[in-house]
Amino acid sequence: MKHIDDAVFDELLTAALYRASELDMPSDDELEQSVHPSLQFQRKMNALLRSPQRYVRNRRRPIPFKVIRAAAAVFIAFMVLLGSAMAVSPTVRAAVVDFVRSWFEDRTEYWTPEQDMEHEWTFGYIPDGFELIVRQDDEMGSFIVYQNSDSVTTVITVSSGRLIIDNEHSDFYQTIINGRNADIYESTDPLYPNNIVIFDETFGSFITITSELDLAELIKIAENIE
Repeated sequence: MKHIDDAVFDELLTAALYRASELDMPSDDELEQSVHPSLQFQRKMNALLRSPQRYVRNRRRPIPFKVIRAAAAVFIAFMVLLGSAMAVSPTVRAAVVDFVRSWFEDRTEYWTPEQDMEHEWTFGYIPDGFELIVRQDDEMGSFIVYQNSDSVTTVITVSSGRLIIDNEHSDFYQTIINGRNADIYESTDPLYPNNIVIFDETFGSFITITSELDLAELIKIAENIE
């Protein structure tokens, strides 16, 4: 049997359809009076005449496949619109660029897209007796250390990208501090400090407070960050 390629098959099928439409068919005037095809039917016929093989192939596709394809088209359209909105709206960008938290047996790993740290953070509350001994600010973030006369230190870091926190020696819970998501790691071992990890959506930054101080003091520091 001679093989017929797709292009030739399309031409033959189209010609046959046109020929069939000419046989035993009423005139155009008679059709106009008796037949009123719907718009949906007209679209199907136009699609069939444009590409018969493609039309037949589409008709054979199972319904779940068609549903998935339609859903994918909607998703792609949504992502295009979302991308456009993110390009012009910092508010939308802040809501979408979230962080990922991965919980392991001995640590918690956080991740958010790396970006330049342009905001100059201020800390309105530092416990009495603590003095600033180190502060380093650059495009990668901030590293700030306070210390008191008993050599107790309070370390504050501002960063993006990857962050790892020990969770093996603490109780964990979540809260909201001044509208920001905050993860609290309350130490259960005197050899390990308390930690608060705050995620600021507006700037896509992690603010980490680490100290042997009581947790209540760390929360006060967190409440006064701007």
